Amino acid sequence: MTVNPTELMDELHIDQNPTELTTVTTLINEATEIVNHSVSSTETQYQASSIYDLAIKTLATQLYYDRELSRGMSAGLLMMLDQLQGMVSGSDPDGT
Repeated sequence: MTVNPTELMDELHIDQNPTELTTVTTLINEATEIVNHSVSSTETQYQASSIYDLAIKTLATQLYYDRELSRGMSAGLLMMLDQLQGMVSGSDPDGT
């Protein structure tokens, strides 16, 4: 699965104009990189999880409204990253 910029914009009620689309697409790309590097630089099996897309959407949303993440990552996002890390480390036996 991948995060679709226009779907995220619909979920967040963001006007779909070229400027906003570019911004949201860039933030999704940045969020994807951050999530990937937070979980594993070599493994990719966790990317099939719905938690993966949710983590990207959550971080992209946080970045949209607070580019500096002035309060850090939310507790919910950190929990999602922990779950994804568990899939990689093997502490989550069924990989879900």
